[in-house]
Amino acid sequence: MRNYPVMFLMLFISSILGGLALNNIFENAMLIGVSLGMLFLIFALVSIGRRNRKQNIH
Repeated sequence: MRNYPVMFLMLFISSILGGLALNNIFENAMLIGVSLGMLFLIFALVSIGRRNRKQNIH
């Protein structure tokens, strides 16, 4: 079984850090980083919900 929630949480952290790192280079880097981070956080929550639903059915 693949561990998608952990992968999405790591992408969440790295996108926010990337937005902070590129803040001086791109004007909207922090906005893009936080937006991508929230998207990855939603993906993590959905994958956790799917995993829990599969475990409860079987």
